[in-house]
Formats: sequence, structure tokens, C-alpha cells
Amino acid sequence: MPSPATHLRAPLLWLLVPLMAGLIAAKLWPAPAFGLRPLVLLAALAALGAGWAALRPGRAAGLVWGANLCLSVALGGFVMLLVRHPDLHEQDSRPPREVTATMRVLQIFPAAPNARNLTGLGLISAAGDQDPELPGRRVYYSAIRRISVPPQRSGAYVIRGVLEPLPRGAAAAGFNDYLANLGIHQRLTRAHLVREAAPPGWFEAFCARAEDRLEGILRHGLEAQPQTTSIYLAMLLGEKAVLSADQQNAYMRSGTFHLFSVSGLHVAAIAGAIHLLFRLLRVPRRFAVIIGLVVLWLYVEITGGSSPAERSFLMIAFLSVYQTFRLPGNALAALVAAALVTVLLDPLQLFSTGFQMSYTVVIALVTMGRPLTEKWLAAWRPFALLPRPDWRWYHHRVDETGRILLNAGAACWTAFLASTPAGIGYFALLSPVSLLANLVIIPLSAVPLWAGFVSMIAGLAGLLPLSALSNAVAALIIVLMDWLLQHGTNLPGMWFNARFRAEWLAPVSLGLMTAVFLAGAAGRWAPRYGGYWPPAVTLALLVILGVKFGG
Repeated sequence: MPSPATHLRAPLLWLLVPLMAGLIAAKLWPAPAFGLRPLVLLAALAALGAGWAALRPGRAAGLVWGANLCLSVALGGFVMLLVRHPDLHEQDSRPPREVTATMRVLQIFPAAPNARNLTGLGLISAAGDQDPELPGRRVYYSAIRRISVPPQRSGAYVIRGVLEPLPRGAAAAGFNDYLANLGIHQRLTRAHLVREAAPPGWFEAFCARAEDRLEGILRHGLEAQPQTTSIYLAMLLGEKAVLSADQQNAYMRSGTFHLFSVSGLHVAAIAGAIHLLFRLLRVPRRFAVIIGLVVLWLYVEITGGSSPAERSFLMIAFLSVYQTFRLPGNALAALVAAALVTVLLDPLQLFSTGFQMSYTVVIALVTMGRPLTEKWLAAWRPFALLPRPDWRWYHHRVDETGRILLNAGAACWTAFLASTPAGIGYFALLSPVSLLANLVIIPLSAVPLWAGFVSMIAGLAGLLPLSALSNAVAALIIVLMDWLLQHGTNLPGMWFNARFRAEWLAPVSLGLMTAVFLAGAAGRWAPRYGGYWPPAVTLALLVILGVKFGG
């Protein structure tokens, strides 16, 4: 049976790639002095030219079609980002000033019990006459807890504080850079949430109540283990774990910090658990997929509706629908469609670290991970000279164990190649240990994820003893994971401080690695094109030529 890589085709790349190019151009450069209307007209003419060429035979017409289509979509992406975010290139030259405004809460960042401030993201809906430009803009707020009304998710509040622009340039590294990529250029500090202006909507209130209920279920029986409970809640509900400095360093250096946000791994685990539950209940497959996606979407919204979780939901939705309803296409085409929808819904997602990392890794797993696994499994013949009917039980166990390890090894090797540039560019770490750590920790992390799912179902059904048992199993595995990581990362050579010599190399390297994976799949990883070595060689060259160590 041929490898899936031989059938990977994604026609929507003709739209996604030029759209991304247009968005990147809009992020780098402001609108031209003559405005955006001439660009809209040019995009329309290019689209008409593409349509005309598509009706003509011959290679020349095909080239005209491709060039006009790419030009039209790229111009459309450029215009779309600048229209939807007109303040993208604005620089507020006004000094910090006190303002009073009405703000709708978009996101609340979890805080430790003794934290001084309440932080999150908000959208200004109304402001005073002195600040007519503020309504419609998103801000980061930091409100003093002891004098503020506790905010609810999606509620609206009157807030008073000091408004100041985010630092730009070299000073915008880290969290400020994350905010800038969300289109946020101002922050409200030393703020005071004066009063509630409008309560959350009914659905937001339902999600908040459901999250509180699920949190209570997951805490059941773990009251004496606050540190472990914090990590457990982070893995299941996306709440930021209250980690010690040693724990943060261990998870960062091992390349496993992604375990503590609701992202692809967690949403996929819950999706798998829902799928298994419906299979046990013998629900018809297509009906189970539809209901399962509704339940999964509800889980994503209850856990805060974060961008990584919504992005992962779209990936799973497109893949599930393609596989279940036997639609024309393949896994890569489904992922490209998910990426296109994500970017159209929120163009600034393209510039987020999470978007770049998740799609690079998942595309790598689809284009290289699966065929590499097949190649390794085909070569795995531990008892080739012994007829299979003569195998004893231990022969079968050895064969199955080897297949599991080869499958996991191919996936971890591929993910390591795809994610290492992001670790260097965004976290200033080169972690060779992440290859081994993920091989061990990701299978272990599946236990608390599945145990948490069982705990939530049991708790909602009133079976609290079963919920407490599931929580205890999850806590035991989390303690084991924590011990392994903290001791493993202390060994020499497990991680290195590393930075790209230029900041632009981080996103460029991720794009380059993605292109190499796609090219390899297009060439069916044939030996004459280097087989499965080009991604490793590309990463090695990036590290040798573009990375500086230490500091």
C-alpha cells in the first residue's frame, strides 16, 4: 500500500501562501500614500485575469492564471489586515496619562492567590471626550486587586488607570511582543476596576459556571496537594500552573512547557476520549463525529476559548470531517483548509508563536512523520526467520513493543526537527533533551489527561468516589513527570542557551522548515532527493550558521 505522502495534495495552498505573503507585507509596511483603493482595484483586475486565463488551454495560460491568482490574493491579504486593524502601524506619541473608560473583558490571566494585580486583555467600548480614538481598541490591563471589582469573563467594567504605549523595538521582547502580535499597542497599568457596567452574556456565564464546576471536580481529593493540583488544572482547563522557578526552568529546558496550556495535545486527547466513549456506546460513526465536535467545541469554550485551543479545534474538525465523510482530499489538505479559515477569521494569528509552531509541527507530522513511521515499521522484522504461526506470546510482545517505540520515535524525531527553530527563536533554548523528554513525557501526560476526562464525566454523573480515584491516579503520574524532568534537565548537555543572530530568523526558519517538509512529501522522500535527511541537514545548517550560544 503506498504511503500517504504519495497522495498529499493541497490546492488551497494557492490561496494560503499568497494570503500569508500579503499579511506579512501589511505587518511590515503601512498603507501607501495613495491609499488602499487602487490596490483593491488592482486585486480585482488580477482576479479577472486569473479567471480569463483559467478558461484558456496551454502552459502559458496556466502561468498567467497562477501569477494573477497569487497577485490578487496577496493584495487582498495586504488590504484586509490594514482595514481590519487600521491602528497597526500607529505610534502613540502621547505621554502616559490617566483615563477612565468602559472595557469589555476578553481574557483573564489566572493569578496566584497572593498576587497583587489582576491582569488580562480587554476591548475599550467607550472613553471620555479626551480620548476619541480609544473605542474599538484592545488593551492589556493590570488592575490592583485589593481596590478592584473581581472581573468575570466577558463582562464589561468601568476602569480607571494609567494608559501608556507598549515599548517598541528591542524593548518589545517577550510578553510585549506577544501583545503586539495580537494587535495590542497600549496597556492600562495601576488600574482600578471601579464597577461592573454590564454582566456577561448568558452563554459566557454558563461557560464560567461550567468551568467552576469542572474545577471543583478535578480538585476533589487533592486538597492537600496544591502544587500538583495546579499542574493538573493547567493540563485540563488551561489555567496557568503556579510553578516554582525550578519547575518552570525544567519544563522550559526540556521542551515540554506546552503541556500546561490548552493546545493541540490537550484538545486532541479530549477528542480521542470523546470518540472512544461514543464507540463504547455504539453511537453511529457520522452522528458521533457531529455530536463529538459539538461537545469538543463546548469544552474549548468552557476552558476559555483561547486561540491555541480554537486553532486546534479547527484542525481536528477538518480532519474528522474529511476522514469520516470520505470527502475528496487528504490530511494535508484538511490542515491547509483549517489554517486558511483561521487566518481569515483572525489575520493576526499568523504572527503568533503558537500558530507558527503548531502548524509547522502538525504539517511535519503529516508530511514526514507518517511515511517515516511506515518506512521504519517495514524494516522492523525481529523474527524474520521464524514463521509467524510459530511465534510464542513473547515474540508478539517484542514485535508490538518495537512497533510502538518506532511509531513514537518517528513522531518525536519529526516534531523535534520542526519545533527546534521555535525553541531557539522564541525561548532562547536549544534542548536536545526534548527529543527524549517528549518520547517519555507525552505518553505519560496522556494518563492524567484521560484520567481527568474520566474524573469530569464521573463528577458530572455524581460518582465522586470514581472522580477522586481518577484524580489520585493523575496526581501520581504528574508527580512522576515532575521528578523526571527536574532531575533530567540537571544533567550536562541537556540544554543550551541559544539565540538566532537576527530576530527575523525565527519565523523565517519555521517557514523554511515547513517548505522543506512539503518539498520532501512532494518528492515522496525519494533517495535521489536525499530521502528523509533534508530536514535534518537544514536544521543543522540553521544552527551552525544562524545561532549563537551562551548569554
